[in-house]
Amino acid sequence: MPTGDGRKRARLADVAQATGFSINTVSLALRGSPRIPEATRTLIPRAAQRLDYLPNHIARSLANRATRTIGLIMTDIMNPTLTLAARAIERELSAAGYGMMFAASDSKVANEKKALALFQSCQVDGILIYPADHRDLDHVRAIGAAGYPLLMLAQLPEEGLEVVAVDDRAGGYKAARYLIAKGHRRIAMLDGGRVLHNREKVEGARRAMQEAGLASEALIAIDPCGHGPANGFAAMGEAVRRQPPPLAVFASTDSLALGALSWCRDHGVAVPDQVAIVGFDNTDVAAFCEIPLTTINYAADEVSRLSVERILAKIADPDARARTATRLIEPELIIRKSA
Repeated sequence: MPTGDGRKRARLADVAQATGFSINTVSLALRGSPRIPEATRTLIPRAAQRLDYLPNHIARSLANRATRTIGLIMTDIMNPTLTLAARAIERELSAAGYGMMFAASDSKVANEKKALALFQSCQVDGILIYPADHRDLDHVRAIGAAGYPLLMLAQLPEEGLEVVAVDDRAGGYKAARYLIAKGHRRIAMLDGGRVLHNREKVEGARRAMQEAGLASEALIAIDPCGHGPANGFAAMGEAVRRQPPPLAVFASTDSLALGALSWCRDHGVAVPDQVAIVGFDNTDVAAFCEIPLTTINYAADEVSRLSVERILAKIADPDARARTATRLIEPELIIRKSA
């Protein structure tokens, strides 16, 4: 095979010829086999490096029926929470000797299906998924039923798939309960999960309202039509036009909450004296914005550790692929100055 500059790529046989060892000895030495003397294990890799030899991972994976690669599908590669989680997952996989392939669905099931097909064609050993739609998962179930190791990284309304995720319902409950405890009886929720049919956060918030004896209308769900600060800015403007205007806001992401904070600043609304704001995710910027944001923590490190542990267990044990379990991580309320 030629290299990028047109030169013929060195083969295992070329390394063997240059060193005077057999192809089998060269192969074992390059894999660090203890069967090969230490001096030889030092000499052969140096020769391989001089020849620009690269091991043929594709051929090796076909022989072993494993690529030591995991596929990760995210809904939005620009989402800071998902980016943080992806980085943590990649670190965990690297420590276990695995690589990772990325794909983004842009919250569209059609794109998710394409990514799944691509990953399978590339023979990744397992797949981790932030689902594009929490209620449209038959295509994912079909892959799991066929014995392919996969795991969902979001709380789902039904069982039947392996799940490791932060408990969104508990997070929504804690956010609303905190605002109620601060005396708020009318709360606007900037519900960015609506497009994904992710109802868990709003369901948790509604439970807190019901427990406090508040009418269902006391929680005003507003669709920001996105997840970014600009969406939060526009949605905050809509929230204050409601009559009577709510004095508390629960945003389903920190990015939406930051947009709401920006709207309040531009319109002379004091936070938290006139409007209290709570976010969700505990992104890095939440602690350092102009008014540090009260938020629900997304435990990215724990999600990554547990998800990698579970997907590797499914890869190692085919019998484990048919068994599914849901592991939800209890989120923590981080109290700062915005509420």
